[in-house]
Amino acid sequence: MYKEFLKKIFGKIESVKYIKNELRSSKKDEDLEVICSKIINEVDKNKDRAVSHFNKEFDNSLREFELTSEEIEIAFDKVSPGFLKSVKKSISRSEDFHVNSKPQSWINDSGSLGETVIPFDRVLCYVPGGTAPLVSTAIMTVVPAKIAGVKEICVTSPAPNNEISPEIIVASKLAGANRIFCLGGVHALAAFSMGTDKIPKVDFICGPGNKYVTQAKKLLYGSVGIDGLYGPTETLIIADSKSDPNLIASDLIAQAEHDIEATPILITDKESFADQVEEKVKKQSEVLERKNIINESFSRKGVVFIIDNIDETIEVCNLISAEHVSVISDEIKTRHGEIKNAGGLFLGDESAEVFGDYIAGPSHVMPTGGSARFSSALNVRQFLKYQPLINLSTEEVINLVDDVVELAEIEGLQGHAESAKNRKKKAIGE
Repeated sequence: MYKEFLKKIFGKIESVKYIKNELRSSKKDEDLEVICSKIINEVDKNKDRAVSHFNKEFDNSLREFELTSEEIEIAFDKVSPGFLKSVKKSISRSEDFHVNSKPQSWINDSGSLGETVIPFDRVLCYVPGGTAPLVSTAIMTVVPAKIAGVKEICVTSPAPNNEISPEIIVASKLAGANRIFCLGGVHALAAFSMGTDKIPKVDFICGPGNKYVTQAKKLLYGSVGIDGLYGPTETLIIADSKSDPNLIASDLIAQAEHDIEATPILITDKESFADQVEEKVKKQSEVLERKNIINESFSRKGVVFIIDNIDETIEVCNLISAEHVSVISDEIKTRHGEIKNAGGLFLGDESAEVFGDYIAGPSHVMPTGGSARFSSALNVRQFLKYQPLINLSTEEVINLVDDVVELAEIEGLQGHAESAKNRKKKAIGE
């Protein structure tokens, strides 16, 4: 059934080796870069004609790029009342979270210094289609953009065989999308970053995707802003022998069923507990529709670190810098403030990562591949620009000018120094 299930790594020293050499090893895929570059160049050259070509080649789609208002209305007729209720609750909680996170413009009492917070004009929220229509991603990307005050929010999602999930359409519209497109993959991102006759040029692209989407974002950055470079999803669970192995197993399965590249990780203090979790995963996954994906995910990426020291457990956790960190162990939970590198932190049995996926409030678009060491979950702040404002008075110029001249002359920039001196002359009336 499994080639190797939850590869076992014992102790801190071996754990650190595995993390550096396997879990977080960096391997450049030159073929991937070549493929994505060719598609981007083709879209740059032939615009909508190239987009149509790649839509047909990759998704067997011949439909118009953008949904009409009538198509959006029809989608609402295709979804259930239960779905509408759940989506609205998820949107409401997300709005509450991001309203509280939104920074404000400020200016000091004298009016001489401040910072203006400015939302982007137009953004693209990318919603993967893939092996599962990620309705929740529409909510988790559109809502923070709306709360930020973005003027025009575009959503795009693949439409294989000319079909796009009505649930994605409805969730996008309710969350605040202004326009919805039926495009996916590298050619979609290229078109939105450059603009065509039918596709608007955006300032910023957000949302997860497969390795091709991630590579495209990397290549396009500079001509368009991006939220981050997301790899396969991952969850790290910290549990001990007092934890419920059934719950741990179900949370690991929830991670593994995303796709075969998903990474389920467990840190625990006893090998016997790891064995219990393994048995529970085998039993629970047998009855699930995506069991083959789950099994392959565990076979390829599943790992358990067996460490019986709390300090070392926290150290290893921070080294991994996982997208999701679920702390089930009560002893570690009391020290959760020491966990600095986590895209999102989920504390206790009740706070399962699955609630973060759908309805807790924060965006589930979180840094992967160890990038939680230096980046954060998608949030309202990423849809904003911060423009410093300098409006000095004559009094302040006189107070500061000699220091400016001193520093400019140290740097050998005489023109800078003279510019400052001229302001002083004007200020004192020379």
